[in-house]
This record gives sequence, structure tokens and C-alpha cells, in this order.
Amino acid sequence: MKSKKITKWKSIVITLVLILGFVGYYIWDNCQKAQFQENYGQYTYYVPEYRPNYKFFEGEKAIFYNWEVVKSEEQREMTAVESEAVPNYDSIMTFGHGYFVNSYMKLKNNPKQSLYDFNRNIPEKGEYWRLAVYKLVGEKLERKEFDVFKMVRSFDDNLVPSEIESTGIWIDISHQKKYVRILLHPKHSKKDEDYKVHFIDLDEGKILPANEVKTEGVSNQNNFVSYTSFHDNLIKKGVIVSYIDAGLSEDYPPENLKKTVLAKNYPDLYKIIQGYGGQVTFLNETTDVALVKKVAELFFPLGTNVFENVTIPAKYSVDGQEHVINSAEELQKYYKEEN
Repeated sequence: MKSKKITKWKSIVITLVLILGFVGYYIWDNCQKAQFQENYGQYTYYVPEYRPNYKFFEGEKAIFYNWEVVKSEEQREMTAVESEAVPNYDSIMTFGHGYFVNSYMKLKNNPKQSLYDFNRNIPEKGEYWRLAVYKLVGEKLERKEFDVFKMVRSFDDNLVPSEIESTGIWIDISHQKKYVRILLHPKHSKKDEDYKVHFIDLDEGKILPANEVKTEGVSNQNNFVSYTSFHDNLIKKGVIVSYIDAGLSEDYPPENLKKTVLAKNYPDLYKIIQGYGGQVTFLNETTDVALVKKVAELFFPLGTNVFENVTIPAKYSVDGQEHVINSAEELQKYYKEEN
């Protein structure tokens, strides 16, 4: 009888321990979830910081680069949060005119929906919105970081940031200034027309109204790429070459890259081009047919003729006649840019 009482008592104790353990775990788990929500979960508009990884080609005539996410505890934790923002679409991630530019943010809601629920230029607790600018100085980068909210308040405390456009870098040639565009609107605005384009000076981190910035057309070096069938011929093979850069299309078969000159002879560049946003940008300021040819050939097996069956329209030929060429030498013989 006594042993039965002991057994019963043990069962009660074990049951109580299990219940207490379950309750303790339940409380701990809910505390963890609440803490996660406080630190990460409530920020549904998030893009992590990326930094450029780059290497020059042909001296400093071209640059291969991609973007690497800057890893941190916050970045790892935020991978569990579904974000409305998409890198390189809702943030700027670009290179041009010697500048790499990347914006990154951690916000509670979408600033593009400012007319509805984003009417602040002071971040709430835990929020940030930053612009990282990397300037090429020789072969090295000089980095500056600007607080978007502070920039806006310094310019006009009544305005709210909506978006840093991912349209690239704008240049004022006469003053040698580089800019990106930012959309601002008055607090509590109710009209789409109130959104106005402004410019951010990439050297000073200063916002300027559009009427104070004179962006000028830049001469399109390497125009032959688009004025002939050169671009169209290559894009059919999954290789995109424009007058300023080159890379691979989404349709390019990955297995083909292993057979290219790039993979065989340039392992560092081969690795870069496979990274996020990997591409190569031409740094020449005047037309350089030899450079474009050499870069294009990197994406094909050795011996591939990238100028095969390239058509020069009559409009861009020296004699007013259409020509079908098969070499860079023929291009230089028959092509003219001036009309």
C-alpha cells in the first residue's frame, strides 16, 4: 500500500514538473517571439547593405564587378522576415562614372505608399535608410555613407522621402558632379502630383532641387554596338553588350559559361561575373572597337567570331550602302557615326 502511495506521488511530481516545463517553455517561446518581432519582424520593408566586389580588365579600360551582401546578425535574422522591398528594384545598386552606389533600409512600411501611411522624415525606433557611395580613386574605393532622413530634413523639414530611383547615376559634365535622383513630397500630401524629383550630390550627400541641376547628354561611345546588328546578334546567344557594359541574359545557359575564354583564362573575372548583379562596364570615354571585341569574346569559346554577319545599315556606312561584315577591321572600314 505504501509503495502505491509513493508511486502515485512520483507520478504527481513528474506530471507537475512536465506541466511547469511546458508552461516555462511556452512563456520563454512567446518572449522570444515578442523579442524577434520587436527587433526584426515589424520591419517589413528591408533591403540589406551590399558592397561592390570588383576587378579591372585591360589595365583600367573596363571593370568587372558584382554585389556581395554585407553579412551581420541583423541580416541573418531578417532573412526570416518577408520583406516588401526587392534589392536592385526598390533600392539603387548601380555603377557609373566611377561611382558605386547602394541604398539600404530597414523600415516598418513602404515609403512609396507615402500618401497613405508613410509621412515621416524622422525614423521611428529601429528604422534606418542609408545611401552608401563608393568612389573609385585609382584602383581603390573611398566610401561615404549618408543618412537619407537627415539629408531630407537638412534640405526641407516639411518634405518626406519616397524613393531613391534605381535609374542610375546622372552627371553634370560642366561641374563634374554626379547625382542620383530622389523623389520627395510634402508631409500629409494627398496628390500624386506633389511628388517631385530632386537630386543627391554623391560627393557631398546634399539634396538639390531639379532646377539647380543641369544634367547633360554624355557622348555614347561604342555606338556601333546598337547602330549595327552587333547587339542583336549577340543577345540571341544570351550575351548582352551595350555601348557601356556587357553581361549575360537570364536565358544564357549556365553550362556554356564553363566553355568560355573567361572561364579558361580569367578565373577571377569568371567568379565575379557569376555573382549577384555580375557584369562588366567599359571605362573608355571614346569608341574602342578592340576593347568591345575583346570583352565580347570572353563570353564565348576561344576562336568565336563575334563580328560574324554584322549588318551596318546604310545610314551608318561611309558610302551610304548597307554592308554585312565579318570582322572588326571591316567595321572600322565601313562604319561611320556622324550623319
